[in-house]
Amino acid sequence: MIKYLTLIYLLFACNSIVIGQQLSYEEPPRQENTYLFEVLNYDRQPKPPTYIYNRILQIHENAMPLWTAQDSMFYAYENVYLQKFELALSVFSRLNTDTIAEPHAKSLYRTTLFKTKRFELLAAYNEKTLRENPNAFYSVKSAYQDLVKAYIANRTNTFIPDSTAIFSVLKDPALEEMKRNVSPHKNRLVDIAFAIDSAFRQFTILHDDADYVLSKAFEEMADFQRDYFYLTNAYFYYSGSRHYNKNDKEVVTKYNQVINEMNKKRYLFISFKNKFGKIIKNRYRLEDDYIEKAAPEDSVSMRALYPAPKKEVKKDYLPWIDYPILIMIILGLALLFVLLFMKVKK
Repeated sequence: MIKYLTLIYLLFACNSIVIGQQLSYEEPPRQENTYLFEVLNYDRQPKPPTYIYNRILQIHENAMPLWTAQDSMFYAYENVYLQKFELALSVFSRLNTDTIAEPHAKSLYRTTLFKTKRFELLAAYNEKTLRENPNAFYSVKSAYQDLVKAYIANRTNTFIPDSTAIFSVLKDPALEEMKRNVSPHKNRLVDIAFAIDSAFRQFTILHDDADYVLSKAFEEMADFQRDYFYLTNAYFYYSGSRHYNKNDKEVVTKYNQVINEMNKKRYLFISFKNKFGKIIKNRYRLEDDYIEKAAPEDSVSMRALYPAPKKEVKKDYLPWIDYPILIMIILGLALLFVLLFMKVKK
């Protein structure tokens, strides 16, 4: 009897230990599965393609007065990399920008128009160069243009904070009816997310300044990701919103709520710093010595871009004599005086 009681006691004790272990067990942190839409690394300070790199080297081997229109175009590209956007625009404005065909070069021109706040010109350029995708529910072109319209509205004081929607498609009731688990290439919600993210990748190039409109755009995308996709993505876009406007308390509240939700589900956080990257002032000038080997500021080409400063006119007391000849005469008289002085002394 004692043996049976001992055996029952041991079995009960072992069960208690196992139950205790199961109760104290916590699921290890894990990465959220973002199969439908994953945020890839942003390239906000893209390196010059090989053809631009080589051409910038080539054009500076010649004097600016000998440059062709195409040489000047590459000089404009160089100044975009150096973040001298007004100078780049002044060069672009004297050239036929319709000849810009390569996607990276188009991106540099768009960056110039955006950073110099030529929003109407940017909208017209996008309309002319971006293609519509008839198969997409919401195209990349639409996302570009919606963002430009928001900048124009903000400048003309018709953008009402906290009520004006930048991407009106995100308020469309039809989104509720769309199937969420359809494969990415057939998913209309993915079309929307891809288009907006593509616009962000253009408008964040070489752009680190405080920007209310871009901050609100990132917030709208974060809300969309939180409602229809993934907390991890929402965390990234709320971080982007805070990057361009640190004083928005509503965004901070949403940001903290997402963090709490991710902690409860034990999701690992992606690194916003690594995903979004950073912009280094004059990066290519510091790291590579191929940029800004331009001629001096008083070159013929620079005088064509900017009005020449007024030169101080000195009075010419001896208009009939050149300065080099005058200096030679003075030196000759001085030498004659020294020789005369030595002869008199002897």
